[in-house]
Amino acid sequence: MAIIPGVGNRRKLLFKRTIALAPLIAIVYFSTSGGAYGLETAVSSSGPGMTLILLCLIPLLLPVPMSLMSAELGSALPLEGGYYAWVKIAMGNFAGYMEAMFSWLASWLDTALYPVIFVDYLSVWFPQTARGKHVLFSLWNGGFSIDLHWFIAICMMIPIAYMNSKGAKVIGKFLIFSMAIVIVPIISLIFFAIPQLFGSHSAHIFTPLTLAHQSIWGSASAGIGLMIWSYVGYDQASTTGGEIQNPTKSYPRALLFNVPFVVIGYVLPMIAGLASGLHGSHLGDWQNGDFANAGGALGGSWLKNALIFGALFGQIGLFSSFLLCVSRLPLVLAADNYLPSALTKLNAKSGAPVRAIILNCFIFSIFVAMNFQTIIDADVIFTLFGLMLEFAALIVLRKRFPKMHRPYRVPLGWFGVIAITIPPALLTIWMVNGSFNDEPIAFWIGIGLSALAACSYPLILRFYKKGRPNAELDTTGIDFGSGISTASIL
Repeated sequence: MAIIPGVGNRRKLLFKRTIALAPLIAIVYFSTSGGAYGLETAVSSSGPGMTLILLCLIPLLLPVPMSLMSAELGSALPLEGGYYAWVKIAMGNFAGYMEAMFSWLASWLDTALYPVIFVDYLSVWFPQTARGKHVLFSLWNGGFSIDLHWFIAICMMIPIAYMNSKGAKVIGKFLIFSMAIVIVPIISLIFFAIPQLFGSHSAHIFTPLTLAHQSIWGSASAGIGLMIWSYVGYDQASTTGGEIQNPTKSYPRALLFNVPFVVIGYVLPMIAGLASGLHGSHLGDWQNGDFANAGGALGGSWLKNALIFGALFGQIGLFSSFLLCVSRLPLVLAADNYLPSALTKLNAKSGAPVRAIILNCFIFSIFVAMNFQTIIDADVIFTLFGLMLEFAALIVLRKRFPKMHRPYRVPLGWFGVIAITIPPALLTIWMVNGSFNDEPIAFWIGIGLSALAACSYPLILRFYKKGRPNAELDTTGIDFGSGISTASIL
Protein backbone atom coordinates (compact mmCIF):
# COMPACT_ATOMS: atom_id res chain seq x y z
CA MET A 1 0.00 0.00 0.00
CA ALA A 2 1.45 3.36 -0.93
CA ILE A 3 0.75 7.01 -1.64
CA ILE A 4 3.01 8.06 -4.50
CA PRO A 5 3.42 11.19 -6.61
CA GLY A 6 0.85 11.37 -9.39
CA VAL A 7 0.40 13.75 -12.32
CA GLY A 8 1.72 17.21 -11.57
CA ASN A 9 1.43 17.82 -7.84
CA ARG A 10 -1.37 15.29 -7.31
CA ARG A 11 -0.89 12.37 -4.95
CA LYS A 12 -1.83 8.96 -6.24
CA LEU A 13 -3.41 6.37 -3.95
CA LEU A 14 -2.32 2.79 -4.60
CA PHE A 15 -3.05 0.00 -2.12
CA LYS A 16 -2.22 -3.67 -1.89
CA ARG A 17 -5.41 -5.74 -1.88
CA THR A 18 -4.79 -7.89 1.20
CA ILE A 19 -8.34 -8.36 2.59
CA ALA A 20 -9.79 -11.71 1.45
CA LEU A 21 -13.46 -12.76 1.72
CA ALA A 22 -13.36 -14.44 5.17
CA PRO A 23 -11.60 -11.51 6.91
CA LEU A 24 -13.94 -9.12 5.08
CA ILE A 25 -16.97 -10.98 6.47
CA ALA A 26 -15.47 -10.60 9.95
CA ILE A 27 -14.74 -6.88 9.39
CA VAL A 28 -18.32 -6.26 8.23
CA TYR A 29 -19.67 -8.30 11.16
CA PHE A 30 -17.75 -6.26 13.70
CA SER A 31 -18.62 -3.04 11.87
CA THR A 32 -22.31 -3.82 12.27
CA SER A 33 -22.71 -5.97 15.36
CA GLY A 34 -20.09 -7.82 17.38
CA GLY A 35 -22.85 -9.66 19.24
CA ALA A 36 -25.94 -8.59 21.13
CA TYR A 37 -23.93 -7.10 23.99
CA GLY A 38 -25.00 -3.52 24.63
CA LEU A 39 -28.64 -4.13 23.66
CA GLU A 40 -29.75 -4.79 27.24
CA THR A 41 -30.72 -1.17 27.90
CA ALA A 42 -33.36 -1.47 25.17
CA VAL A 43 -35.48 -3.48 27.61
CA SER A 44 -35.27 -0.79 30.30
CA SER A 45 -36.02 1.91 27.69
CA SER A 46 -38.84 0.35 25.69
CA GLY A 47 -40.04 -2.82 27.43
CA PRO A 48 -39.52 -6.43 26.31
CA GLY A 49 -42.28 -6.65 23.71
CA MET A 50 -41.37 -3.41 21.93
CA THR A 51 -37.68 -4.34 22.04
CA LEU A 52 -38.33 -7.56 20.12
CA ILE A 53 -40.65 -5.80 17.66
CA LEU A 54 -38.00 -3.18 16.93
CA LEU A 55 -35.27 -5.80 16.58
CA CYS A 56 -37.33 -7.50 13.87
CA LEU A 57 -38.67 -4.32 12.19
CA ILE A 58 -35.61 -2.07 11.98
CA PRO A 59 -33.66 -4.47 9.69
CA LEU A 60 -36.28 -3.97 6.99
CA LEU A 61 -36.01 -0.20 7.37
CA LEU A 62 -32.24 0.20 7.65
CA PRO A 63 -29.80 -2.78 7.32
CA VAL A 64 -31.44 -4.22 4.21
CA PRO A 65 -31.52 -0.84 2.38
CA MET A 66 -28.00 -0.03 3.60
CA SER A 67 -26.54 -3.34 2.49
CA LEU A 68 -28.19 -3.17 -0.95
CA MET A 69 -26.99 0.41 -1.51
CA SER A 70 -23.48 -0.38 -0.27
CA ALA A 71 -23.28 -3.55 -2.37
CA GLU A 72 -24.06 -1.64 -5.56
CA LEU A 73 -21.78 1.32 -4.93
CA GLY A 74 -19.00 -0.70 -3.30
CA SER A 75 -18.80 -3.16 -6.19
CA ALA A 76 -18.99 -0.45 -8.87
CA LEU A 77 -16.56 1.95 -7.14
CA PRO A 78 -14.15 -0.13 -5.01
CA LEU A 79 -12.09 2.88 -3.92
CA GLU A 80 -10.16 3.69 -0.77
CA GLY A 81 -12.33 6.00 1.31
CA GLY A 82 -15.47 4.16 0.19
CA TYR A 83 -18.56 6.28 0.77
CA TYR A 84 -16.47 9.47 0.70
CA ALA A 85 -15.42 8.64 -2.86
CA TRP A 86 -18.96 7.63 -3.87
CA VAL A 87 -20.50 10.92 -2.75
CA LYS A 88 -17.63 13.03 -4.11
CA ILE A 89 -17.91 11.43 -7.56
CA ALA A 90 -21.71 11.75 -7.60
CA MET A 91 -22.22 15.25 -6.21
CA GLY A 92 -18.89 17.03 -6.03
CA ASN A 93 -16.22 17.96 -3.51
CA PHE A 94 -18.39 19.76 -0.95
CA ALA A 95 -20.85 16.85 -0.69
CA GLY A 96 -17.93 14.42 -0.42
CA TYR A 97 -16.30 16.53 2.29
CA MET A 98 -19.56 16.65 4.29
CA GLU A 99 -20.00 12.88 3.88
CA ALA A 100 -16.51 12.31 5.25
CA MET A 101 -17.08 14.73 8.12
CA PHE A 102 -20.48 13.25 9.06
CA SER A 103 -18.95 9.77 9.10
CA TRP A 104 -15.78 10.83 10.88
CA LEU A 105 -17.72 12.80 13.51
CA ALA A 106 -20.04 9.81 13.99
CA SER A 107 -16.99 7.61 14.51
CA TRP A 108 -15.74 9.89 17.31
CA LEU A 109 -18.89 9.00 19.20
CA ASP A 110 -19.64 5.51 17.92
CA THR A 111 -16.18 4.01 18.23
CA ALA A 112 -15.88 5.49 21.71
CA LEU A 113 -18.85 3.37 22.79
CA TYR A 114 -16.99 0.07 22.59
CA PRO A 115 -14.39 0.82 25.25
CA VAL A 116 -17.34 2.06 27.37
CA ILE A 117 -19.26 -1.21 26.98
CA PHE A 118 -16.02 -3.15 27.51
CA VAL A 119 -15.58 -1.61 30.96
CA ASP A 120 -19.32 -1.95 31.70
CA TYR A 121 -19.00 -5.71 31.27
CA LEU A 122 -15.69 -5.80 33.12
CA SER A 123 -17.45 -4.15 36.07
CA VAL A 124 -19.59 -7.32 36.47
CA TRP A 125 -16.36 -9.01 37.59
CA PHE A 126 -14.85 -5.91 39.19
CA PRO A 127 -17.62 -3.59 40.50
CA GLN A 128 -15.15 -0.84 41.42
CA THR A 129 -14.51 -0.24 37.71
CA ALA A 130 -18.14 0.80 37.10
CA ARG A 131 -18.84 4.28 35.80
CA GLY A 132 -19.04 6.80 38.63
CA LYS A 133 -16.56 5.01 40.90
CA HIS A 134 -13.36 6.80 41.92
CA VAL A 135 -14.27 10.01 40.08
CA LEU A 136 -11.51 12.55 39.49
CA PHE A 137 -13.96 15.15 38.21
CA SER A 138 -17.41 15.22 36.60
CA LEU A 139 -19.52 17.65 34.56
CA TRP A 140 -23.20 17.94 33.56
CA ASN A 141 -24.53 15.74 36.39
CA GLY A 142 -22.30 12.84 35.37
CA GLY A 143 -22.75 13.32 31.62
CA PHE A 144 -18.96 13.68 31.36
CA SER A 145 -16.76 11.92 33.92
CA ILE A 146 -13.05 11.29 34.29
CA ASP A 147 -12.91 8.27 36.58
CA LEU A 148 -11.47 4.76 36.87
CA HIS A 149 -13.96 3.58 34.21
CA TRP A 150 -12.47 6.11 31.77
CA PHE A 151 -8.88 5.16 32.60
CA ILE A 152 -9.48 1.44 31.95
CA ALA A 153 -11.23 2.26 28.68
CA ILE A 154 -8.12 4.14 27.55
CA CYS A 155 -5.93 1.18 28.55
CA MET A 156 -8.13 -1.08 26.39
CA MET A 157 -7.63 1.18 23.35
CA ILE A 158 -3.82 1.24 23.34
CA PRO A 159 -2.99 -2.41 22.39
CA ILE A 160 -5.73 -2.41 19.75
CA ALA A 161 -4.27 0.74 18.19
CA TYR A 162 -0.88 -0.99 18.13
CA MET A 163 -2.39 -4.05 16.42
CA ASN A 164 -4.05 -1.79 13.84
CA SER A 165 -0.66 -0.33 13.06
CA LYS A 166 0.31 -3.80 11.81
CA GLY A 167 -2.14 -3.50 8.91
CA ALA A 168 -5.54 -4.66 7.62
CA LYS A 169 -4.44 -8.26 7.03
CA VAL A 170 -3.50 -8.71 10.70
CA ILE A 171 -6.77 -7.15 11.89
CA GLY A 172 -8.80 -9.34 9.52
CA LYS A 173 -7.27 -12.55 10.89
CA PHE A 174 -7.76 -11.36 14.47
CA LEU A 175 -11.44 -10.60 13.82
CA ILE A 176 -12.08 -14.11 12.46
CA PHE A 177 -10.74 -15.49 15.75
CA SER A 178 -12.82 -12.95 17.72
CA MET A 179 -16.04 -13.98 15.96
CA ALA A 180 -15.74 -17.51 17.34
CA ILE A 181 -15.15 -16.27 20.89
CA VAL A 182 -18.18 -13.96 20.65
CA ILE A 183 -20.61 -16.44 19.11
CA VAL A 184 -20.02 -19.62 21.15
CA PRO A 185 -21.20 -18.20 24.55
CA ILE A 186 -24.27 -16.67 22.88
CA ILE A 187 -25.21 -20.04 21.38
CA SER A 188 -24.84 -21.55 24.84
CA LEU A 189 -27.13 -18.88 26.33
CA ILE A 190 -29.80 -19.66 23.74
CA PHE A 191 -29.48 -23.43 24.39
CA PHE A 192 -29.89 -23.06 28.17
CA ALA A 193 -32.93 -20.81 27.71
CA ILE A 194 -34.95 -23.40 25.79
CA PRO A 195 -36.44 -25.10 28.93
CA GLN A 196 -37.44 -21.70 30.31
CA LEU A 197 -39.14 -20.71 27.08
CA PHE A 198 -41.50 -23.66 27.24
CA GLY A 199 -41.78 -24.33 30.94
CA SER A 200 -41.60 -21.13 32.98
CA HIS A 201 -44.34 -18.65 33.81
CA SER A 202 -41.79 -16.08 35.01
CA ALA A 203 -40.27 -15.61 31.56
CA HIS A 204 -41.09 -12.12 30.24
CA ILE A 205 -40.66 -12.28 26.48
CA PHE A 206 -43.33 -10.33 24.62
CA THR A 207 -45.14 -9.12 27.73
CA PRO A 208 -45.45 -6.48 28.84
CA LEU A 209 -45.27 -4.74 25.47
CA THR A 210 -44.07 -1.49 27.04
CA LEU A 211 -42.96 -0.32 30.45
CA ALA A 212 -45.52 0.96 32.95
CA HIS A 213 -47.08 4.34 32.09
CA GLN A 214 -45.42 4.26 28.65
CA SER A 215 -47.38 4.72 25.42
CA ILE A 216 -46.62 2.58 22.38
CA TRP A 217 -45.26 5.63 20.53
CA GLY A 218 -43.19 6.70 23.51
CA SER A 219 -41.87 3.17 23.94
CA ALA A 220 -40.76 2.95 20.30
CA SER A 221 -39.21 6.42 20.40
CA ALA A 222 -37.26 5.60 23.57
CA GLY A 223 -35.52 2.64 21.95
CA ILE A 224 -35.16 3.78 18.35
CA GLY A 225 -31.74 5.41 18.82
CA LEU A 226 -30.20 2.28 20.33
CA MET A 227 -31.76 0.10 17.63
CA ILE A 228 -30.46 2.25 14.79
CA TRP A 229 -27.02 2.28 16.41
CA SER A 230 -27.14 -1.51 16.71
CA TYR A 231 -27.97 -1.99 13.04
CA VAL A 232 -25.81 0.60 11.24
CA GLY A 233 -22.33 0.05 9.86
CA TYR A 234 -22.96 -1.84 6.62
CA ASP A 235 -21.09 0.88 4.73
CA GLN A 236 -18.08 1.06 7.07
CA ALA A 237 -15.88 -1.56 5.41
CA SER A 238 -16.17 0.34 2.12
CA THR A 239 -13.48 2.75 3.35
CA THR A 240 -10.99 -0.10 2.81
CA GLY A 241 -12.27 -0.59 -0.75
CA GLY A 242 -8.78 -0.20 -2.20
CA GLU A 243 -7.53 -3.05 0.02
CA ILE A 244 -10.23 -5.68 -0.66
CA GLN A 245 -9.39 -8.62 -2.90
CA ASN A 246 -11.89 -9.07 -5.77
CA PRO A 247 -14.18 -6.35 -4.32
CA THR A 248 -16.80 -6.61 -7.06
CA LYS A 249 -17.77 -10.04 -5.71
CA SER A 250 -16.45 -10.17 -2.15
CA TYR A 251 -18.04 -6.97 -0.82
CA PRO A 252 -21.66 -7.76 -1.85
CA ARG A 253 -21.28 -11.32 -0.53
CA ALA A 254 -19.96 -10.15 2.84
CA LEU A 255 -22.80 -7.64 3.19
CA LEU A 256 -25.62 -9.95 2.20
CA PHE A 257 -24.34 -12.73 4.49
CA ASN A 258 -24.15 -10.44 7.51
CA VAL A 259 -27.68 -8.99 7.40
CA PRO A 260 -29.61 -12.18 8.40
CA PHE A 261 -26.70 -13.35 10.56
CA VAL A 262 -26.79 -10.17 12.64
CA VAL A 263 -30.59 -10.12 12.97
CA ILE A 264 -30.64 -13.70 14.27
CA GLY A 265 -27.70 -12.87 16.52
CA TYR A 266 -29.76 -10.10 18.15
CA VAL A 267 -33.24 -11.59 18.37
CA LEU A 268 -32.42 -15.05 19.77
CA PRO A 269 -30.13 -13.86 22.60
CA MET A 270 -32.69 -11.22 23.57
CA ILE A 271 -35.41 -13.87 23.77
CA ALA A 272 -33.07 -16.06 25.82
CA GLY A 273 -32.20 -13.22 28.19
CA LEU A 274 -35.87 -12.37 28.75
CA ALA A 275 -36.72 -16.04 29.23
CA SER A 276 -34.30 -16.19 32.16
CA GLY A 277 -36.75 -14.10 34.19
CA LEU A 278 -34.00 -11.62 35.13
CA HIS A 279 -35.52 -8.42 36.60
CA GLY A 280 -38.89 -10.04 35.99
CA SER A 281 -40.81 -7.65 38.24
CA HIS A 282 -38.50 -4.67 37.62
CA LEU A 283 -37.84 -4.64 33.89
CA GLY A 284 -36.65 -1.05 34.09
CA ASP A 285 -33.52 -2.36 35.85
CA TRP A 286 -32.06 -3.99 32.73
CA GLN A 287 -28.60 -2.55 31.96
CA ASN A 288 -25.39 -3.33 30.11
CA GLY A 289 -23.95 -6.58 31.44
CA ASP A 290 -27.28 -8.26 32.03
CA PHE A 291 -26.90 -10.88 29.30
CA ALA A 292 -24.12 -12.27 31.48
CA ASN A 293 -26.37 -12.14 34.55
CA ALA A 294 -29.13 -13.89 32.58
CA GLY A 295 -26.61 -16.56 31.60
CA GLY A 296 -25.71 -16.99 35.26
CA ALA A 297 -29.38 -17.50 36.13
CA LEU A 298 -29.80 -20.08 33.36
CA GLY A 299 -26.53 -22.00 33.33
CA GLY A 300 -24.53 -21.03 36.36
CA SER A 301 -21.37 -19.05 36.95
CA TRP A 302 -19.41 -20.68 34.11
CA LEU A 303 -21.92 -19.43 31.53
CA LYS A 304 -21.99 -16.00 33.13
CA ASN A 305 -18.22 -15.78 32.94
CA ALA A 306 -18.16 -17.11 29.37
CA LEU A 307 -20.64 -14.41 28.31
CA ILE A 308 -18.60 -11.70 30.03
CA PHE A 309 -15.51 -12.96 28.22
CA GLY A 310 -17.43 -13.03 24.92
CA ALA A 311 -18.71 -9.51 25.52
CA LEU A 312 -15.21 -8.23 26.25
CA PHE A 313 -13.93 -9.76 23.02
CA GLY A 314 -16.96 -8.40 21.17
CA GLN A 315 -16.06 -4.85 22.16
CA ILE A 316 -12.41 -5.46 21.32
CA GLY A 317 -13.48 -6.71 17.89
CA LEU A 318 -15.83 -3.77 17.33
CA PHE A 319 -13.22 -1.24 18.31
CA SER A 320 -10.60 -2.99 16.14
CA SER A 321 -12.87 -3.04 13.09
CA PHE A 322 -14.07 0.54 13.44
CA LEU A 323 -10.57 1.85 14.06
CA LEU A 324 -9.43 0.06 10.90
CA CYS A 325 -12.25 1.60 8.83
CA VAL A 326 -12.37 5.14 10.21
CA SER A 327 -8.60 5.59 10.14
CA ARG A 328 -8.92 5.68 6.33
CA LEU A 329 -11.08 8.83 6.50
CA PRO A 330 -8.41 11.29 7.72
CA LEU A 331 -6.02 9.52 5.35
CA VAL A 332 -8.08 10.25 2.22
CA LEU A 333 -9.02 13.73 3.44
CA ALA A 334 -5.34 14.49 3.89
CA ALA A 335 -4.55 13.04 0.46
CA ASP A 336 -7.12 15.47 -0.98
CA ASN A 337 -5.39 18.33 0.90
CA TYR A 338 -8.14 19.01 3.45
CA LEU A 339 -6.00 17.86 6.39
CA PRO A 340 -2.23 17.98 7.06
CA SER A 341 -0.25 15.83 4.65
CA ALA A 342 1.48 14.13 7.59
CA LEU A 343 -1.67 11.99 7.98
CA THR A 344 -1.00 10.38 4.59
CA LYS A 345 2.22 8.83 5.84
CA LEU A 346 1.95 5.04 5.91
CA ASN A 347 3.97 2.46 7.80
CA ALA A 348 6.62 1.20 5.39
CA LYS A 349 6.10 -2.46 6.36
CA SER A 350 2.38 -2.79 7.12
CA GLY A 351 0.99 0.03 4.97
CA ALA A 352 -1.17 1.20 7.90
CA PRO A 353 -1.90 4.93 8.39
CA VAL A 354 -0.34 5.00 11.86
CA ARG A 355 -0.66 8.76 12.38
CA ALA A 356 -4.34 8.69 11.46
CA ILE A 357 -4.84 5.81 13.92
CA ILE A 358 -3.17 7.78 16.72
CA LEU A 359 -5.24 10.89 15.93
CA ASN A 360 -8.48 8.92 16.07
CA CYS A 361 -7.59 7.30 19.39
CA PHE A 362 -6.81 10.68 20.92
CA ILE A 363 -10.25 11.95 19.87
CA PHE A 364 -11.98 8.79 21.11
CA SER A 365 -10.40 9.23 24.53
CA ILE A 366 -12.41 12.44 24.98
CA PHE A 367 -15.78 10.94 24.09
CA VAL A 368 -15.21 7.81 26.21
CA ALA A 369 -15.90 10.06 29.21
CA MET A 370 -19.45 10.87 28.02
CA ASN A 371 -22.77 9.35 29.08
CA PHE A 372 -23.73 6.23 27.06
CA GLN A 373 -27.21 7.34 25.90
CA THR A 374 -26.04 10.84 24.95
CA ILE A 375 -23.26 9.34 22.83
CA ILE A 376 -25.67 6.99 21.02
CA ASP A 377 -28.23 9.64 20.07
CA ALA A 378 -25.65 12.17 18.84
CA ASP A 379 -23.84 9.41 16.93
CA VAL A 380 -27.04 8.29 15.21
CA ILE A 381 -27.75 11.85 13.98
CA PHE A 382 -24.36 12.05 12.25
CA THR A 383 -24.70 8.51 10.91
CA LEU A 384 -28.12 9.11 9.38
CA PHE A 385 -27.05 12.44 7.83
CA GLY A 386 -24.14 10.64 6.18
CA LEU A 387 -26.37 7.77 5.06
CA MET A 388 -28.76 10.13 3.32
CA LEU A 389 -25.87 11.51 1.28
CA GLU A 390 -24.93 7.96 0.32
CA PHE A 391 -28.47 7.17 -0.84
CA ALA A 392 -28.47 10.46 -2.75
CA ALA A 393 -25.23 9.35 -4.41
CA LEU A 394 -26.88 6.05 -5.39
CA ILE A 395 -29.69 7.96 -7.12
CA VAL A 396 -27.41 10.53 -8.79
CA LEU A 397 -25.01 7.89 -10.13
CA ARG A 398 -27.91 5.86 -11.53
CA LYS A 399 -29.08 9.04 -13.33
CA ARG A 400 -25.68 10.36 -14.50
CA PHE A 401 -24.12 7.04 -15.47
CA PRO A 402 -26.89 4.61 -16.39
CA LYS A 403 -24.44 2.38 -18.28
CA MET A 404 -21.81 2.28 -15.53
CA HIS A 405 -20.53 -1.25 -14.89
CA ARG A 406 -22.32 -2.41 -11.74
CA PRO A 407 -21.34 -5.97 -10.75
CA TYR A 408 -24.20 -5.84 -8.26
CA ARG A 409 -27.36 -3.79 -8.79
CA VAL A 410 -30.21 -2.98 -6.41
CA PRO A 411 -33.03 -5.12 -7.83
CA LEU A 412 -36.23 -3.81 -9.46
CA GLY A 413 -34.63 -0.84 -11.21
CA TRP A 414 -35.67 2.65 -10.16
CA PHE A 415 -38.52 1.29 -8.06
CA GLY A 416 -36.03 -0.67 -5.97
CA VAL A 417 -33.72 2.34 -5.57
CA ILE A 418 -36.52 4.61 -4.36
CA ALA A 419 -38.01 1.87 -2.17
CA ILE A 420 -34.78 1.39 -0.21
CA THR A 421 -34.23 5.16 0.14
CA ILE A 422 -37.57 6.08 1.76
CA PRO A 423 -37.28 4.08 5.04
CA PRO A 424 -33.88 5.54 6.05
CA ALA A 425 -35.19 9.02 5.21
CA LEU A 426 -38.19 8.54 7.49
CA LEU A 427 -35.99 7.15 10.26
CA THR A 428 -33.74 10.21 9.95
CA ILE A 429 -36.71 12.56 10.42
CA TRP A 430 -38.02 10.54 13.35
CA MET A 431 -34.63 10.35 15.04
CA VAL A 432 -33.85 14.05 14.70
CA ASN A 433 -37.28 15.00 16.04
CA GLY A 434 -37.06 12.52 18.91
CA SER A 435 -33.57 13.66 19.84
CA PHE A 436 -34.68 17.29 19.89
CA ASN A 437 -37.49 16.48 22.33
CA ASP A 438 -35.87 13.79 24.51
CA GLU A 439 -32.07 14.26 24.29
CA PRO A 440 -31.48 17.96 23.58
CA ILE A 441 -27.76 17.70 24.44
CA ALA A 442 -27.32 14.98 21.81
CA PHE A 443 -29.40 16.98 19.31
CA TRP A 444 -27.31 20.11 19.69
CA ILE A 445 -24.07 18.15 19.58
CA GLY A 446 -25.21 16.67 16.27
CA ILE A 447 -26.55 19.86 14.73
CA GLY A 448 -23.80 22.07 16.10
CA LEU A 449 -20.90 19.93 14.89
CA SER A 450 -22.62 19.42 11.51
CA ALA A 451 -22.93 23.19 11.06
CA LEU A 452 -19.32 23.63 12.15
CA ALA A 453 -18.19 21.07 9.55
CA ALA A 454 -20.11 22.90 6.80
CA CYS A 455 -18.64 26.26 7.82
CA SER A 456 -15.13 24.81 7.90
CA TYR A 457 -15.23 23.84 4.22
CA PRO A 458 -14.84 27.33 2.65
CA LEU A 459 -12.24 28.24 5.27
CA ILE A 460 -10.18 25.14 4.48
CA LEU A 461 -10.47 25.82 0.74
CA ARG A 462 -9.23 29.36 1.14
CA PHE A 463 -6.60 29.09 3.84
CA TYR A 464 -5.34 25.49 3.62
CA LYS A 465 -6.18 23.62 0.41
CA LYS A 466 -5.48 26.77 -1.66
CA GLY A 467 -6.41 25.23 -4.99
CA ARG A 468 -4.34 22.08 -4.58
CA PRO A 469 -5.95 19.14 -6.41
CA ASN A 470 -7.50 15.98 -5.04
CA ALA A 471 -5.51 12.77 -5.07
CA GLU A 472 -5.63 10.39 -8.01
CA LEU A 473 -7.42 7.12 -7.28
CA ASP A 474 -6.85 3.56 -8.43
CA THR A 475 -9.34 3.20 -11.30
CA THR A 476 -8.73 -0.51 -11.92
CA GLY A 477 -12.01 -2.25 -12.73
CA ILE A 478 -14.09 0.96 -12.83
CA ASP A 479 -16.11 1.65 -16.00
CA PHE A 480 -18.59 4.53 -16.17
CA GLY A 481 -19.89 3.44 -19.57
CA SER A 482 -18.88 3.66 -23.20
CA GLY A 483 -17.49 7.02 -24.26
CA ILE A 484 -16.96 8.24 -20.68
CA SER A 485 -13.38 8.78 -19.55
CA THR A 486 -12.78 7.47 -16.04
CA ALA A 487 -9.75 9.72 -15.66
CA SER A 488 -11.84 12.85 -16.35
CA ILE A 489 -14.26 11.96 -13.53
CA LEU A 490 -11.81 10.78 -10.89
